[in-house]
Amino acid sequence: MIWKRYRNEFIVLIVFVLMLTASLYKNSAADKLDAVNNEMKIAMVEIGEIIALKKQWGNDKLTKEINKIKKGITAKKIKLFSVKSKKLMASFVELSDKEMNGIVLKLENIAVQISRLDIKRKNESYSMEIKCKW
Repeated sequence: MIWKRYRNEFIVLIVFVLMLTASLYKNSAADKLDAVNNEMKIAMVEIGEIIALKKQWGNDKLTKEINKIKKGITAKKIKLFSVKSKKLMASFVELSDKEMNGIVLKLENIAVQISRLDIKRKNESYSMEIKCKW
């Protein structure tokens, strides 16, 4: 008897609960879609950066730029300068501060990964060891 008396109210209540459930589902699905879209945008930016770095590191002109490091430094100050399979091993002795700063600036402006940079000061001169790869 109660069912018959409040039948319309029960129907409205059930419809309201279904409508609320559908609204919550729609909002959660929209949030998930936004999260996926944001992840895709971030991934696309990272892919672009990776491609740009591969172009820089895979550039054949990079080896020529590496060889320019020893330009302007006398041969007696170059103890070791070896470029093999995209790796540089260099050692310099009795460098002035301008020469040392020039070498460091050239290295920083080239797309290389510096694995070792050891600089030691002896009186007014410097000795330097460099290992890097690209």
